[in-house]
Amino acid sequence: MNLKTILLGFLLLSSASGCKKTTSLTSPPKTEEEQESPETQLLPVKIERGKALINLKYLDDKPVLTEITYPNGEVAKLIYTKTGYLSRLEHYKNNKIVQYFSYALDTEFRISKIQSWNLKDESFSLSHQYTLAYDKQHGINNLKKYDLASDLLEEKILDYSAQGNPVAITLIKKSTSKESIWAYDDRAGIFSNLPYASLLFLEQENQDICMGKNNPLSSITRRSPSENQTFSYTYNNTGYPSEIIRKKGSISETIKITYKAIKRTD
Repeated sequence: MNLKTILLGFLLLSSASGCKKTTSLTSPPKTEEEQESPETQLLPVKIERGKALINLKYLDDKPVLTEITYPNGEVAKLIYTKTGYLSRLEHYKNNKIVQYFSYALDTEFRISKIQSWNLKDESFSLSHQYTLAYDKQHGINNLKKYDLASDLLEEKILDYSAQGNPVAITLIKKSTSKESIWAYDDRAGIFSNLPYASLLFLEQENQDICMGKNNPLSSITRRSPSENQTFSYTYNNTGYPSEIIRKKGSISETIKITYKAIKRTD
């Protein structure tokens, strides 16, 4: 698995009317992991795609992700500052660190710069870096990726709905641009209780399921119809997605989500 596509970014479609939201009529009783109340919140701990399994671990039953284990055995470990801000993410292969991402904060303690470092000849060298800008209400509205010479490789511009979901995403690369239009459901997002989710999975194929406060139903890219996607869901008794069916062209895949309940800290 290409490490560059493993992580830096798990957060992130036809038309909304063409998507079918489903709720199981014979849902089993809530398990301990799926129970949510005013005092608790749900965090995803397992993501299954066929036989491929991703496990997520947290710090002392807090919404602080500390480790991600991938189907190929590789592990990502997250490191935080003493004040609780994400500072570094390390990738291990066969118990050896082979890549890491460093995070810099702005004056408002938001991540404003990300650097990717890769192991080469027993030392680490800078691969590429990102700069981030934010709007005042919803979050990241501009993301730029640069090479080692500080030349711009690509830029992503995000426009949000009043609900806090990116509904228009424009990707600019080498003077060409394409825009995708997104629609969402009104249920709690899979990663809605996990800080930094959209950044942790910035370059992953699963980024689209964690970039909004709700869950995507569809995306339409007029210049590239082959990229159009639809999503349909089965929800658990607390309203979170427990199963996703993602369709892209003639390809369909099923993703299953397992959660754990923790005490709210807000």
